[in-house]
Amino acid sequence: MNYLLSLQKIGVQMRYILLFMLFWCGIGAFFAQQTTAIPSSYVAGNASVAYDMAWLPFGNPAALGRRSSMGVSIIYENRYITRELANKAINFWLPTKLINTGLCFSHFGYSEYNEMIASLSFGRQFGDNFSLGVDMIYYTVFLSPSERYKGVFTAQVGTQVDLTDEFSLALSVFNPVFSKIKGDYAEKRLPTILSIGSLYKIRSVVNWLVQFDKEVSSPFRWATGFEYILVKELIVRVGAYGYDDFRPTLGAGLRLDSFKFDIAADYNSVLGFSVLGGMAYEF
Repeated sequence: MNYLLSLQKIGVQMRYILLFMLFWCGIGAFFAQQTTAIPSSYVAGNASVAYDMAWLPFGNPAALGRRSSMGVSIIYENRYITRELANKAINFWLPTKLINTGLCFSHFGYSEYNEMIASLSFGRQFGDNFSLGVDMIYYTVFLSPSERYKGVFTAQVGTQVDLTDEFSLALSVFNPVFSKIKGDYAEKRLPTILSIGSLYKIRSVVNWLVQFDKEVSSPFRWATGFEYILVKELIVRVGAYGYDDFRPTLGAGLRLDSFKFDIAADYNSVLGFSVLGGMAYEF
């Protein structure tokens, strides 16, 4: 019995060590999101920087400026079908005549290791073709029972420009101020990421998204995907992203009046499948 208890304790410790390593190693190597506390996107191929049909949690804040109605959304993501790597996010947005405002909160992890991120966002559209936005972000991480939570402020800025009725360009920068997390025994800089992307409306029912990301100390990440509107209520998405590898994505969206439902999945040849589901309501 003591032997079994010892093995169980070792298993718990190894799980904690794994999650700790995922944070400190993965925080500098951006995935489809800036930190593990930010959920992936249901957009085809995770190429969301130029996506202007919705304001996604901690996505390009310029998309917030294009919202014309108040709304709320929730997202649940299960990375690699592992409960401890689940991510939950909720965001709310309110358009006004002066500027659009949004609030967002996301939680990643479980009791022994977790990250939380909250933001106050502002976005505005100037004319018909240009929008600008900013996220003011507070990020916290639970490092260990002794250190408890460590937090830091950072920001994200972004813009979206419609060059024609069919073609748009977008740019965003996460953590332009090079914020760092300081623990008792280590210090790590949050990733600073430049994202550039495009949206090409090939036809009224087909959108093509392309995106390139660069973290200052990591390789380029590429992403691309297609969104096909089968009927007014149903959207199908297919795409891929990667660094020096290939990670396919597949998803769908359902539109029922003011309700929107989205689901997406991607595949990593080493770690397996990740799945994401989201629901939004616009008033």
